[in-house]
Amino acid sequence: GGWAAAQRGGGLVGDVSRVFEVPAGERSLYTRRKKKAPSTMVVGVKRTDPDDFGSRPARRLRRTTNMVPARIQDSSGVSTYCSLDLGVLNKVQKTRSRYNTLLEVKLDDDEPFSVLIRKIQIEPVSDRIQHVNMVRYNPEIGIEVDIPVSWVNEEKSPGVKKGGVVNQVLQKVRVVCRSSDIPKIIEVDIAGMDVGDRKWLQDMVLPEGMEVAPLPHYDNCPALTIGRTRVSMLEERKAREAAAAESDKKDKKK
Repeated sequence: GGWAAAQRGGGLVGDVSRVFEVPAGERSLYTRRKKKAPSTMVVGVKRTDPDDFGSRPARRLRRTTNMVPARIQDSSGVSTYCSLDLGVLNKVQKTRSRYNTLLEVKLDDDEPFSVLIRKIQIEPVSDRIQHVNMVRYNPEIGIEVDIPVSWVNEEKSPGVKKGGVVNQVLQKVRVVCRSSDIPKIIEVDIAGMDVGDRKWLQDMVLPEGMEVAPLPHYDNCPALTIGRTRVSMLEERKAREAAAAESDKKDKKK
């Protein structure tokens, strides 16, 4: 075959792809399949019977089914009580962006609608979801969302190259979102930032349809800074002392 021909020729100098060709029937076993986007559709049923409310019915629901009690509130303050399937909720709950991920909820035969998770109650021992509070999302009205903050281009920061460290003041930023595309994370570009520089919230570039929420403590609050480590401060001190000693020697010679 191809391997014997390659050996007779003194090495693998021919068509290597032909020598190691995967059989046609087995190609699907060796090809890497693309991961499907996680589903955001949560199916549930409404709860209107008074006997369905309370701690005992909630425990019975969690014990006998793969569902969890939930409350969905709209912009006018009207709440809808329901039971939701745990399949998608368990996956979303384990992510960092669980509170800014748009989900689609379909109750009974109604049309699906968009929601955001406001609060998840977790049982500390079993780590199982006990209850979920949600709010209906309307892009025309907008909603306040807490989005995690991270940074990029650390290798292009002069301050980091000098031994500085990135101090993240805000782990999350509350924004007013009027878009159907809510980012999972806000990335702050620190390229060009030196030791002592700050990146203010007003300087952050947000996607279209988003703005920083008008919170009082956001007026003079940086998102992150480039600070000095003890090692860099010690090296700077030694450099100053060496420069001072050198200048003293020159003065004595004069």
